[in-house]
Amino acid sequence: MQDVEAINPGYPLFNSDEYQQAFARKHVFEEAPPKQKLEEVFQWTTTEAYKELNFQREALTINPAKACQPLGAVLCALGFYKTLPYVHGSQGCVAYFRTYFNRHFREPVAAVSDSMTEDAAV
Repeated sequence: MQDVEAINPGYPLFNSDEYQQAFARKHVFEEAPPKQKLEEVFQWTTTEAYKELNFQREALTINPAKACQPLGAVLCALGFYKTLPYVHGSQGCVAYFRTYFNRHFREPVAAVSDSMTEDAAV
């Protein structure tokens, strides 16, 4: 284990025996496939046959509510009585959220943001 007086940086820390054993137990618990199977699938995804199969789709629909965590958080906040959803991010993100929910619910939806730029947020 780590000691408060001697904190190790991430790279050497995760290479220690203690963490390597934890990672091995995690693979067993999650029933991870063997490395050979992963390599086999990777090699298949680099073939022309996979490319043709992957790009022959004519239409693709992505559900943004499942692809965007902040959008789901705004939807959750809208479920609370007298709650104004607050988005920590740019004005463009919250404008997209409002537009998406306006189309979905067919009525105005309020949300606010702190309108920070990428530099200000960092």
